[in-house]
Amino acid sequence: MNKLKIKNNSTTRHLLVSAVAFFLTFVFWLAHYDWDPDMRLWRAFGDAGYSLLFVTLIIGPLSKLWKRSTFLLSWRREIGIWFAVLAVTHGILIANGWANWDVAKFFGYEFIPQLGRIARLEPGFGLANTLGFVAFLWIAVLALTSSNRAMKWLGASSWNWIHTGSYIVFYLVAIHTSYFLFMHYTESFHKTVPPQSTFVIPFIIMSVTILVLQISSYIKVVKSKNKRIVEK
Repeated sequence: MNKLKIKNNSTTRHLLVSAVAFFLTFVFWLAHYDWDPDMRLWRAFGDAGYSLLFVTLIIGPLSKLWKRSTFLLSWRREIGIWFAVLAVTHGILIANGWANWDVAKFFGYEFIPQLGRIARLEPGFGLANTLGFVAFLWIAVLALTSSNRAMKWLGASSWNWIHTGSYIVFYLVAIHTSYFLFMHYTESFHKTVPPQSTFVIPFIIMSVTILVLQISSYIKVVKSKNKRIVEK
């Protein structure tokens, strides 16, 4: 009976989080109304995914700083899984719709008619997509191991070690996103750039908030440990 109840609770959380995930995707899709249709779609999935990553990563430090927020810990797995769904969809849409599964193009190399050969066109593009691809692999590993069965199979210590990678994912995704928000889509002699993304301000606020909460919770944990040592 308890197992059934836990399963039902998890299913309910998945349904609610999935609804929020697709609602956010729709909102960002509407916000980029003046973008190319293909870019508009993968951008919407990417922005919604980063929003869920933000929520996933603030739950831990927030629960240490504000005890009343500990109830959110039970939602972290489902939110993280749906972040992975959106992020993987974002990556597949780009690989299929833009790069056409061309590895060279994905990493910034294109055929230049004036040169008559393939050449690197965007200096930072390849690096940004490399970071995005590494994040993609980490996200897949985290999603595939986000279950009680995986935890039992790996063992608590190994499972915890793997899932500290969520913060690695944050830094990789943040750098990847920063390039496309602040560098790639700016005025250039060889391309027409789309309007500025509406995600710039939310991205800055979310990224700074994650860093502030991480630092604050770390300081609180260190102070608490030092206090216990002194009391002993």
